[in-house]
Amino acid sequence: MHNKEMLGNKHIVFLGESGFPVGLATIQRLTLMARAFISQGSKSTVICRKGVHVNRSKVNFPIQGNYEGIDYSYTSKSIYKPKGFLKRNVQKIKGMLGEYAALKTLKSTTGIDVIIISEMKVVHILRYWVFSRILKIPMVMNFVEMTSSMQHRSSPLRKLNDYILDNYVIKMFEGALPISDKLVDYYHQLSPRKPNLKTPIICDFDKFDVQKTEMEPYFLYCGSFKYKEVRDFVIAAYKLIASDESMKLYMIVSGGSKAETEALEAEVNRSLKTTPIKLFSNIPYSELIQLYVNAKALLIPLRPTVQDAARFPHKIGEYLASGNPVVTTNIGEIKNYFEHEKTALIAESYDLEAFATQMKFIVDNPQKSEVIGENGQNMGRSEFDYRMLGENLSKFVDDLS
Repeated sequence: MHNKEMLGNKHIVFLGESGFPVGLATIQRLTLMARAFISQGSKSTVICRKGVHVNRSKVNFPIQGNYEGIDYSYTSKSIYKPKGFLKRNVQKIKGMLGEYAALKTLKSTTGIDVIIISEMKVVHILRYWVFSRILKIPMVMNFVEMTSSMQHRSSPLRKLNDYILDNYVIKMFEGALPISDKLVDYYHQLSPRKPNLKTPIICDFDKFDVQKTEMEPYFLYCGSFKYKEVRDFVIAAYKLIASDESMKLYMIVSGGSKAETEALEAEVNRSLKTTPIKLFSNIPYSELIQLYVNAKALLIPLRPTVQDAARFPHKIGEYLASGNPVVTTNIGEIKNYFEHEKTALIAESYDLEAFATQMKFIVDNPQKSEVIGENGQNMGRSEFDYRMLGENLSKFVDDLS
């Protein structure tokens, strides 16, 4: 009897994302999708083709193991990014060859029901397509961005890659897991006969069940250095309502160095009296959770762009899990899940005064704000907890097979 038949469950393999199990939004989504399958009795495996970690004192784990029930392996034979052009490329080649070998071994032992791909580079997707054809395993796209609409991907080569991906390569998948209605509709237009399952933000709400600690009151914004426009928007909105600066603004900015973060903090506080804006970067996940839980409100203005209408930021799920109110704008998926002044505070447009008005509501109405936060958390548990999504994901794989 085939080993998979003896196991009596499905086996889902994730490819394309390196760094597991350490990382923020993309790694967290992958981890929670894998755990969603596990909650339904399936087996999940993550294969990383290259090492991406650089800090050996902070990141240190085996190249093969199990994390939260998920098997993983690094086919590059190292979790670290090598120094030097030649060493990096040798590792990449070793990792790519190892990916196929790992898939072939898993196929012949436990079996593989589907490969879920998280990848934006066309060359790698084409390689995975070849693997899937040879091994006769269906390939599904983890569809979380309209790649060609991402403003920071502006180089000519990236633009060409993204055009080919969004218009042609996407058709090579046997199915897709779009994160938003806009991506569901887009995939259906390109591949009307292929299945897709809307898979929104995913969160483990239990991880945020931590005790609040006494801190000064603050708003919290989490973003990336590459989203300068949104970061500046949040700062400008804060300045409109922070007349006495008693409510602070904490900002977690990923992707910048310590020196860049310190320089930015000095710059944004220059016109203020008490240095109310504090910046954090590269903090441990446990510290991040504590900052979420202690905040008076969590900020995420979405812009009226194709990019923001198509995506559904992972941190919204984490914001909700904190039990504190979310302040956002009425763009994209927000209207599908949230109700203004009941489960979130929603500015009708991406406008400084409109957004600042919702921030001011938090300052003026602390008790009502707490209720909104609790309602948002309850809604999030019913819509976005990984265990609630496991059954639909499992059925999608059954139908695909």
